[in-house]
Amino acid sequence: MATQSSKQQKGLMKRLKESFSGLAQCKELDLKKAYLLEDKKVRLQMENYPIQLNVGPDGKTLHIYPERPMNHSQKGFQTGRYIMFDPKSYYKGVSGFLPINEGKKIILGKGNAAQKDLLNLPQNIAERHLSIVNDNGSLVFKNLDAKHHACISPLLKDKQLHRINKWRLAKLKRLRSIFGGPVKMLPADDALSMIRRVNKVMEKEAYRVEDDSGQPGGVVELPPGTTPILLGDLHTKADNLLVILSQSGFLKELKKGNAALVILGDAVHCEDTGKLERMESSILIMDLIFKLKLRFPRQVFYLRGNHDSFSEEIGKQGVPQGMLWEKALVKIRGKAYRNEMARFYEQLPYIAYSKNFIACHAGPPTRSTSRQELVNIRQHPKLIREVTQNRIRRPNSPSGYFRREVKKFRKYFDLAPDTPVIVGHTPMTSDDTLWENVGDIDNHYVIYASNDQWVGVMAQVGGRLYPFHYPVEHLIPLINAIEN
Repeated sequence: MATQSSKQQKGLMKRLKESFSGLAQCKELDLKKAYLLEDKKVRLQMENYPIQLNVGPDGKTLHIYPERPMNHSQKGFQTGRYIMFDPKSYYKGVSGFLPINEGKKIILGKGNAAQKDLLNLPQNIAERHLSIVNDNGSLVFKNLDAKHHACISPLLKDKQLHRINKWRLAKLKRLRSIFGGPVKMLPADDALSMIRRVNKVMEKEAYRVEDDSGQPGGVVELPPGTTPILLGDLHTKADNLLVILSQSGFLKELKKGNAALVILGDAVHCEDTGKLERMESSILIMDLIFKLKLRFPRQVFYLRGNHDSFSEEIGKQGVPQGMLWEKALVKIRGKAYRNEMARFYEQLPYIAYSKNFIACHAGPPTRSTSRQELVNIRQHPKLIREVTQNRIRRPNSPSGYFRREVKKFRKYFDLAPDTPVIVGHTPMTSDDTLWENVGDIDNHYVIYASNDQWVGVMAQVGGRLYPFHYPVEHLIPLINAIEN
């Protein structure tokens, strides 16, 4: 976004004054003017500028930004939504935001418990303080609190206008550094050296519960205080992974050792029409994941999915992707690399949990089992098949898992009845990336990270996990254009 001239800023201020005609002026917040929101509805044309809200008795500060892509040349990017957040916490650590989606209405107030975590709203704010509606790109505000009116102010200073993009650009530079240069397929020799180092890490992977043979078992138990970040099936969408790592404080908290990124398997095998047989993108996504694993060996975890295999059973629309994957690795990287990939698959965990969540690739087992059996899952092939291939019970899948199995899954690990159970594998629709309370089962989530428009992630904010949606962006060209 280009820096605005003084003349342009004055023009915007004039339009803002016209938009807020009849409103009382309140204390100066950011620039020359701020306005008090009274009882009448006020419509604001955002003009691509962020604004500041001060709400509640103590004037709690919130920011609202229009959602814009990092790559300004990206065609077709139009979410129509705004994000609202607490600027004191948003740029620090894993923090939340509240989306203001087109056609949706938000009521700010202590009546919504999630707003306390996501926006750090004070306890003394009214039950219903302020309504905000996204009406075809315009924001409509109405004060609902007779005692304390909200204030609004444009954020026109260059530091605020570009803050989110500059903040994310710094993350892209960091990601380029982690990858060691442009994001592209590594030379075969470098790739072989890398996967061997990864497999060495996997031999004693952090937080793995030991099985009966003293080896890392099928379960990752994250320690208390670790912030979980969960991402579903990527199916070769490297940009989707990079979008997540460039948002919030995810990358920073991985570096500090405070968070853990858990990928729920199936990073390989493109599902786009006409690309089912292509394996180069599978190689690239695994190169990226291996780079992350080596940089953050105690913070990045990959659970095994059904596509993490060379099996002839793995395929889509008649395309034997498992077999093609194996052949591509041998052809492009050599037999030694193929063998190391098979070794990587054999060393993978299947379940990750902490006191705040439990996750696997496909779904809880339908047969009765125990925590100890799941730790020793390699001795139980039927259990492996269930947690990597199960689907929720539906008319076309009557043998799948349902409410009882979700409940038992929590019990195996002594988790509270409302602990989120998070799986991937089965997208509920073709136009989304994250689904809540799936099957009308409370706190049961499905996340699927290979959608072309949105990528969803579950992350812990304020002691509990929340779902977040981010628009997909083409970030690889931006990263590759960054100078060393």
